[in-house]
Parts: sequence; structure tokens; C-alpha cells
Amino acid sequence: MKNKANKILNIAVPLVTFFCIFALWAAAAAITDEEIILPRPSSALKEFFALFADKKFYRAYFTTLLRSLIAFVVSFALAFAAAAGARKSRNAARVIGTLLPLVRALPTVAVVLLLVLWTSSRTAAVVVTMLVVLPTLYTNAESALSAADKETAEMCRIYHIPVKTRVFKIYLPQILPPAVVAAGAGFSLNLKLMVAAEVIAATAEGMGTLLNLDKIYFESAHMLALVLVIVLTGILVESAAKGIAKAMVKKYA
Repeated sequence: MKNKANKILNIAVPLVTFFCIFALWAAAAAITDEEIILPRPSSALKEFFALFADKKFYRAYFTTLLRSLIAFVVSFALAFAAAAGARKSRNAARVIGTLLPLVRALPTVAVVLLLVLWTSSRTAAVVVTMLVVLPTLYTNAESALSAADKETAEMCRIYHIPVKTRVFKIYLPQILPPAVVAAGAGFSLNLKLMVAAEVIAATAEGMGTLLNLDKIYFESAHMLALVLVIVLTGILVESAAKGIAKAMVKKYA
């Protein structure tokens, strides 16, 4: 009975929350009564569905996704390599512990503008996204690697368990589920940062380009429709990652 109630709440609470958000949006739009400042939800939704008939939208969307994927894969690999190195070596941990606060403290806008001068707007968007998301991914990588506890490693060493068995039967089942969840959350953050970097760097052929054009021509409803696409993409990626992680836990249980 309790499980059934929890399942109902898991569905009902998000739906009610979204309804409340849209209700507040509709009320604020009615009070403002100015489409340029705050369009009504119906206007934004109309633009949202119209996007899927626009070739320019698809080109911009998949271009931004590709850039986000490149930045994410590189930063994710660096984060896990750094976390693994920090666990192996105290000196590596000290170096990383010194560098990460510096990376976190970098002013994003200034870095984007400098990178545009040094490279190109496309490269600038990818590099700055990598730099901003790297510290968060490093923290997640540390947590994922911590799942493989020292007692298990010591047991494997004492009983001379083969490396292949350790990796595929012991370590991966412990590390993969949290790593997949971290990857989902990391990519969602990565996508939002990429769009912001594209806007600042005025990067051609991306979602940031469309948002910049909407700002110039006061297309607020179209801008909100693009924002809705980005938000939904992030939610879908995170939800898919959590679902995959749960399936992995059941498989290895």
C-alpha cells in the first residue's frame, strides 16, 4: 500500500509542480499584458511546436548538441583520469587540489572573450564549457570511484583474484551506476553552459545564435520556446541516466 502511494506521489507531485509554474507564468503574463516582455504560455507553446517544422532549428540544435558532447566527453575523461590519479598519488592530489579552485574562480565571461580573441567563437564555446563543468565532474568522479571501497580492493589482493574478474565483476558494478548518474547530470549542465557560451561568444550555427537573434528582434515567445527545448533535453538526459543506473543496479544485484 505504501509503495503504491509513493508511486502515485512520484507522478502527481511533479505534475502539480509544473501546473503551478505554468499557472504563475500565465497570471504574470496576464498582469503584464505585453507579449514582448512576457509572452503567454500559449504563445510560447505555439512557437515550441512550430520549431519542429523549421530546418534552421534542427541545424542549430544538433550543432549545439555536438559541441556539448565533445566538451563533455573530454571534460568527463579528464575528470575521471584526475580523480584516479589523485587516489593513487598524494602529490597528484595536491596539484589537482591547487588547480581546481583556480579553474572554479575563472570569470566565465572574461575567459570566453579572451578565447574568442585567441581562437574562434566555436572553439571558445567548447573550451569554456569544458573548464566550467570540469570541477563538478571531478567531484562526481571522486564520489563514483569512492564506491569501490578499500576493503574490497584489499580482499582482492589477499585472495589473488584475477584482474579481469576484479574489473568486470567487482569494480565496474560498484562504479558504473553512480558514474552514469554523474554523466547524465554533467551533460545536462554542460548543455546549458554551452548555450550560454554560444550567446556570449556569438557563435555561429547554434542555439545561442537563435537566442541572440530573438533578443535583437524581440521575439520573446520564440526565445522561451528555445529555452523550453533546452530544459526538456536536460531533463530527458538526466532521467535516462537515472533509469540506466537503476537497471545496472538490478543487473548486478
